[in-house]
Amino acid sequence: MTCSCGTEFTATVYEAVNVTLEPQLLYTLLAGLLNIATCPNCGRRAAIARPFLYHDVARGLFAYVHPRTDLPEEQREQLLEQLRRMYGRAVEQSLYLKEQQVRRRPGGAAGAEAARGSVEGEERLEPETPPLQVIFGVEQLCTLVNSLLLPEERLGKLALNSTSRQPEERQRFLAIARQMAQQMECQIEVEEEPDGYTVWLYGPRRAIGAMMRELAPRQ
Repeated sequence: MTCSCGTEFTATVYEAVNVTLEPQLLYTLLAGLLNIATCPNCGRRAAIARPFLYHDVARGLFAYVHPRTDLPEEQREQLLEQLRRMYGRAVEQSLYLKEQQVRRRPGGAAGAEAARGSVEGEERLEPETPPLQVIFGVEQLCTLVNSLLLPEERLGKLALNSTSRQPEERQRFLAIARQMAQQMECQIEVEEEPDGYTVWLYGPRRAIGAMMRELAPRQ
């Protein structure tokens, strides 16, 4: 990325978000930090308008998310038709690969029918992929995701502050915050200013509440 201040830097852009494998990405999304590039020099932020797939097995949500809510109707229809064709081809390819897997089992084609019952039995043990939804706008995705969360799973925030101006002390402070975030499956964001250093932790309310109780002064 190249900022308007002239600084060149790298930013992480997600084209697939699987919160089953990376739970902290759920709170990156809800905190409004997904696909946001932040300039390390001036702090200016820019949203990277990139479509992405969102997958949450536990809550039965599988979606293609387009960043624009104002996409013209004609372009929406074209996109939906394209996605239908791609999804149909993916399903056909999946069925073909399963059929080939059956045929490669002992007995070859003659034993395919006998082996099929075993394969289908195994498939029933695996979580099924829900139907693909198409969502226009990240805000609409956040609204839908929030409606699927329990109260204790919804977004919580915690700010850890330091007034030190020493880079070494700020780095130690950040390392501690990162360790806490990793243990609690939370996400972090850093706000660095000359007179202050703040690390925000974003995660489920139950985890944020537990950290607040742990950090509270003892009576």
